[in-house]
Amino acid sequence: MEQKVRSNRIKGVIFDLDGTLIDSLETYTRAFNQGIEAFGLKAISKEKLATFLSTAKGLEEILLEAFPDVFEDEELRRTCMEKIRKAYLELEKEGIPLLGDVKEVLFLLKKKGLKVGIVTARTTTGEMKWLELRRLGIADYIDSMVTGAEAARKPAPDSIVKCLAELGLSPEEVVFVGDARTDVIAAKRANVTAIAVSTGVANRESLLAEGPFTVVDSLSQLMNLIEEMNRKSAVE
Repeated sequence: MEQKVRSNRIKGVIFDLDGTLIDSLETYTRAFNQGIEAFGLKAISKEKLATFLSTAKGLEEILLEAFPDVFEDEELRRTCMEKIRKAYLELEKEGIPLLGDVKEVLFLLKKKGLKVGIVTARTTTGEMKWLELRRLGIADYIDSMVTGAEAARKPAPDSIVKCLAELGLSPEEVVFVGDARTDVIAAKRANVTAIAVSTGVANRESLLAEGPFTVVDSLSQLMNLIEEMNRKSAVE
């Protein structure tokens, strides 16, 4: 069921990271294929990997589903996962591009006085998670970041709930923006307005099927959308 307009003024935005703020799929595909190459396995396409990621499968689940005969062995599976993670960290040094007008959008959100959070399935914690954001050049715009190592991953609502607490905002005062079906599901379970963006692993039709408040094609549409929501809340 499609979400309805809330009467509360929007005071914060929580974003997914990969596919929403950054275009990491190419880098992740290269790292994944470098990892499985050591086991004599054929590379998989970016499109195939995107299909796995669109259903919020973690790395271990992807290996088990894509190559069950090889990675039923837990030791081999763990070894491959470590190779993929190390390859990703090395490739990440080459730089991962921000999507579209991300930095400008974050700047405008902060200029308007909104709080900004990130919820991601990545497993970094502490200083390491902020190092990732500094590499991307967006750390100064972010008030809270919750990773998959700190709360149950989406579609569970736990990470969004934790981020809300860190931002000091109620669910009614926040919108969540993500590129995957699980982002929409998690936001709705957390009682947060879900705005889907078709810049990542899921297409518009599959996002609409989960009943978000709306689907946008670019984050550049976000500011106007929030301002419209706040104008409506002011007259109710």
